[in-house]
Amino acid sequence: MQETKCDVLVVGAGPAGSVAALYCSKQGLNTVLIERNDKIGAHTTTRVDSSSDFGLSEIITEMGLKTENLVYNSKWHSPSGRSFTLHSKIGEHYFKRGHDSDSFECSTVNKAIKNGCTLFGGVIVEEINKDGGRFNEVIISQGAEKIEIKPEIIIAADGENSIFHRYVDKQFVNKDRVAYGVTGKEFIQPDTSEIYFDAQLAPGGYFYIVTCLSGLSSAGIVLDANKIKRSSGEYFYDFLPKNPTIADKVKLSTNKFDGERHLFTLNRHTQDNLLLVGDAAGLIDPLMGYGMMPAIVSGYYAGKYSAEVIKSGDYGALKKYEREVRKRFNRRTSYAFSRIFESLDNKDLNTLIKMANNLEDRTDVDDLMVKLSIAGLFHLLNVFLKNLPSSGRLLAKSCKGICETIYRS
Repeated sequence: MQETKCDVLVVGAGPAGSVAALYCSKQGLNTVLIERNDKIGAHTTTRVDSSSDFGLSEIITEMGLKTENLVYNSKWHSPSGRSFTLHSKIGEHYFKRGHDSDSFECSTVNKAIKNGCTLFGGVIVEEINKDGGRFNEVIISQGAEKIEIKPEIIIAADGENSIFHRYVDKQFVNKDRVAYGVTGKEFIQPDTSEIYFDAQLAPGGYFYIVTCLSGLSSAGIVLDANKIKRSSGEYFYDFLPKNPTIADKVKLSTNKFDGERHLFTLNRHTQDNLLLVGDAAGLIDPLMGYGMMPAIVSGYYAGKYSAEVIKSGDYGALKKYEREVRKRFNRRTSYAFSRIFESLDNKDLNTLIKMANNLEDRTDVDDLMVKLSIAGLFHLLNVFLKNLPSSGRLLAKSCKGICETIYRS
């Protein structure tokens, strides 16, 4: 059996794992990255993922990470056809995903390898051993060969069904998200994302279209799995003919993609010398389903504090990662927005888009939305209550009641 010792073992070469491996290798750490697929990014076909900035730009610049676009405009469409364009101060990054050499995960892993990271692909984790409280050995198989890896620190980036979840308390939230879409060329202009809301055609979710500067485009539907009665693909292809303007845009598709995510929370994101990141840490946005921002940010900080531990020998520094995750990912706020959104019907959605247009001249809607906190949401709803007609005030009072209930819980 081959034996390999390393400072950091990263399990999973998706966005979170690739960023963690790149950070550690750039810091001169002996880094090993393992991936169950033979090819990086093979878990999905080509698609464009987007995520609001919120701390991404600094990390992207520092790490030299590959992005496809940064847009500041988002056009929201109501079921009645009314629209509102948000000109945001917070940009939205686009990322190419999949197994192409220029995808986010492939380009990031290649950078890590150039910095000295060792990659083992097509592996199966056979055994995880502990010595006292610390994880000291991971045995993997690669074809007929077995490899014994002895790490100082393990970063688990192996998704929502992480093999390391047995060591932490995992609580499922009854909010599964499913998605289906197509990727093609030049669906819309690359300077604005488009989001279509319809509580009947996209229950608990939305339909979106994004286009990169290169012309690479994705259109997809994101749904609440608990509210649908058919496959997500059927909802996608139902949405198009009922919205001719969308169908006219979504042409020349080259491939399809789909996915399913189960939302859960962990009681902790560290366990001795183990750190969980990205989907493995349950850091998925419950409202929009975004995963790239949490993956990149958590992967970055897992790498940062792992490097601090290896260089200082003080394992207490890993507690900083736990504090960082809890500070940056406010679960209570996210679920508050999610519960409000799930309670809306088409009449409410039409009212909200109308309210956004009415408020544009009276307050900075973007500034209110950027303050993703319960207090910020209370302030936004109070603005609604003071400025809107009776139908809008009724909806705002209802939403505010939900927020107050969650805040007290």
